[in-house]
Amino acid sequence: MAKKYLITSALPYINGELHIGHLVGCWLPSDVYARFCRAMGRDVLYIGGADEHGTPAMVGAWKENMPVLEYTNKYYEKHLRAVSDFNLSFDLYGRTHTELQEKLIHDLFKRLEERGLIEERETVQPFSVDDDMFLADRQLEGTCPKCGYEKARGDQCDNCSATYEADELINPRSAISGSTNIEMRKTKNLFFMASKIEGDWRKWLLQHAPKWSKTASAIAMGWANEGLHDTSITRDLKWGIPVNKPGYENKVFYVWFDAPWGYVSISQAATKDWESWWKNPDCFYAQFMGKDNVKFHSVFFPEQQLAMNDNWKTVDLLKAVNFLNFEGGKVAKSTGNGIFLDNALNIAPSDCWRYALMASAPETDDTDFTMARFVDIVNKDLNGLLGNFVSRVCKLSAKNFGEIVPNGTEIDSELANKINEKIEELTNAMEKCEFRKSIVALREIYGLANEYMTIKEPWVLVKNGDLNGAGAVLNECFQLIDLFARVSSPFIPDAAAKIQNIFANEHDLSWPTKYEHRISNGEGFTVPENLFNRLELQED
Repeated sequence: MAKKYLITSALPYINGELHIGHLVGCWLPSDVYARFCRAMGRDVLYIGGADEHGTPAMVGAWKENMPVLEYTNKYYEKHLRAVSDFNLSFDLYGRTHTELQEKLIHDLFKRLEERGLIEERETVQPFSVDDDMFLADRQLEGTCPKCGYEKARGDQCDNCSATYEADELINPRSAISGSTNIEMRKTKNLFFMASKIEGDWRKWLLQHAPKWSKTASAIAMGWANEGLHDTSITRDLKWGIPVNKPGYENKVFYVWFDAPWGYVSISQAATKDWESWWKNPDCFYAQFMGKDNVKFHSVFFPEQQLAMNDNWKTVDLLKAVNFLNFEGGKVAKSTGNGIFLDNALNIAPSDCWRYALMASAPETDDTDFTMARFVDIVNKDLNGLLGNFVSRVCKLSAKNFGEIVPNGTEIDSELANKINEKIEELTNAMEKCEFRKSIVALREIYGLANEYMTIKEPWVLVKNGDLNGAGAVLNECFQLIDLFARVSSPFIPDAAAKIQNIFANEHDLSWPTKYEHRISNGEGFTVPENLFNRLELQED
């Protein structure tokens, strides 16, 4: 039986338009890895979805003057459209505002309370006098106490990723009305006693964090140095999962107490067999996210899983990436800086974005992505090395041998040795989720094929009357085209499918362990249309 692989992609908030940062931050890395695992013959459950609760949805709905549920439905449909547009292979792209999620969170809370890990405390929270309401995290804005960023949220700074208490925010104001008439008032909230399970969590972290990406590991170990704090898990809001405890009828659970468990409830919606992933210690669990979500996936979620003492599967590989900026600035709808997913396909097909973004993945540092870089990658790699090779081989063969694969001979051992070295590099990088390294190895496979054809010059062999020699070279080139489809499919699935459709017989896209001849002598093929078209950089 194939080993089970559980793969989750961070759940984007449902408050506004999606952009290329969402693609490169969690969606594409998780999808590329899921496709690779399936090609390896593994039993994969790949889950994603929209995070609907908390203040982002409330603030967004208020700005667009519509009910919150209507607002979240509107943007969930946009999420689904983007998932389809960019060929993301989720087993289910779900959402957190469901009956399954509510039941799961209520059960979680009840179990934690029974284990003595929930405590009621009186807290002081920001209250907007002009709005006549307590302000939750994203309903409060101000200056970050750590870096001085003037548009920091009530609990977290988007500029430096610091987290803090609301009363630490400098010059606080209501994100709803803009009022600065803010008072700190007493209210009661429920706290998860994280300090009681800190020892178990530290032991777990020290075993797991060294296997994560460097960014994720460094952030997680930073929290270990700071120590765990008991966390308020209730909020004075009307939108979210209601608290199942008498006296708390007007409160909901904190979104980060709720959101990570969305992976489980979406899994429950996707398959009746969900426990064979989530309660299976032999399952391999990989999570993908931007660096700003690491705290919640390395601290909040696993500490709850461990506290439950109920055999929940915790993460084995946590892959976090840094921020992708665009043309020197932060991607922001308000400034119009960036590429937003509702417009990206008007610029280039989805495969172009998938490949170029993975080639530029900000795996070690924040990275600046530019249209010049995008155009250069597409033109050199996809249109040049890949597309032109496939087109030249098919056209030259059809012209001289008809639309059948010419007879070949034994595999070219020198070529095979070079290709096999790159297949091994590519496979190792994919296993470690090192995507820029993966793209380098993939590009080098394309390059070796082009180099082979350039050296062998089948057109010269045809001109000199050596049709057998020319046919053997072109046969080898068709074998390389077949290989291209297999190793490219996690990154550019549309193009990979088009490549395999060139051949009359059906060939699977299983992951190769070595270079091999799978295309038969005399097999029919069709000269394809261009896989990619050259892009031109549009000047302002």
